[in-house]
Amino acid sequence: MKKALGIVCYKGPSLIDNEPIVAIATGIGRKSKNEKTGDMIQIWIIRSDTDPITAHVEGDDVSVCGDCKHRVMGSCYVNLIHGPRQVYLAYRAGSYEDAKPEHLEYFRDRFLRIGAYGDPAAVPTFIWETLCGVAKHWTGYTHQWKDRHIDPELRKYCMASCDTEVEVREALAASWTPFYARQAHAPIPAGGFVCPASKEAGKRLTCEQCRACRGGEHNGIKGYPVIIVHGAPVRQAIFRKHITRYIKLGVRRENRRKRKELVAA
Repeated sequence: MKKALGIVCYKGPSLIDNEPIVAIATGIGRKSKNEKTGDMIQIWIIRSDTDPITAHVEGDDVSVCGDCKHRVMGSCYVNLIHGPRQVYLAYRAGSYEDAKPEHLEYFRDRFLRIGAYGDPAAVPTFIWETLCGVAKHWTGYTHQWKDRHIDPELRKYCMASCDTEVEVREALAASWTPFYARQAHAPIPAGGFVCPASKEAGKRLTCEQCRACRGGEHNGIKGYPVIIVHGAPVRQAIFRKHITRYIKLGVRRENRRKRKELVAA
């Protein structure tokens, strides 16, 4: 069977806002050129009706990014012009095949990157359960781990993306395994270890070789990876500028929510 350029693993409503999205796997028949991740099948989660750049400008990327603070701040390390937009254009041109049962063999004993762009929480968990069930290994990260409405089974396949030490503690308390993207001046918390694929670790391993970021409910014992925030310098600067204010706003929103619940009770 000739391998497809890509497979549309999911096409349907986003679990975040019910708008149309697709999850597309690329790198089926050729090696990924990503030096950090290694040879992994890349799975992109994008709007199916709007190109990623327009979706970001119009705010419609909430369907695939949810309340990720990097979406709100404009500090996401993903360059939309490259991977996401090219995948969208190829999808609209009909270059990818809709998933069929026999396509599952493409993923068998392969390494998967769940969410090369987009949050895995936007896609039904059974999709990840099916793909990861035949894969050798995968990486997955979600910023939606605080959302009480997401499927708790997602923690089997995704790390909790954390941007502050407070979030690390919250993730651990909720039995999520954290992946902590820290500021350069911030210390590594107890239990954390430097991501072996990071620049600060000398890139001594790829994600394919490391295999630490495959999710799983945290048992209170194992360590978790920590990396210095990466991406374009200007985006890092934006994040540093706004992270404190964002956290304060989040606390106020949470306090308002709790007050409403108390009044309703």
